[in-house]
Amino acid sequence: MAENTVIRLNRDGPEGTGLTFRGHCESENVIDGDPVESGHNYFTDNTGQLTAGVWECTPYTSQIDSYPVDEFCFILSGKVVITDADGRAETFKSGECFVIPKGLKCTWHMPETVRKFYVIFEDKGGAQQAPE
Repeated sequence: MAENTVIRLNRDGPEGTGLTFRGHCESENVIDGDPVESGHNYFTDNTGQLTAGVWECTPYTSQIDSYPVDEFCFILSGKVVITDADGRAETFKSGECFVIPKGLKCTWHMPETVRKFYVIFEDKGGAQQAPE
């Protein structure tokens, strides 16, 4: 449920509690590594479609046939290499941000542990993405 106030996101999770251990990532998309995740979701809107928080994960590589959500990422530490279906690779490191559109076919590679802020929009109503 959304709060009616400004919400500060802390890179280390809520003061005094830190990030919550989420365990090993169990995904058929993982093709290399044994990712272990931690994080904290700071915000979910009333519809359950918009979320924001901080996430950390150990190194891994995954092959994603269709990215399931629209996601904005701001890298706090570490490095992410995203390679699209045409073989174009983009590298993002601490202080950089990017958006992954829903449906993108890509390889997500983290050669080192990454911590990021995220904002995710998951359309639960089936609306089509606006044309560019």
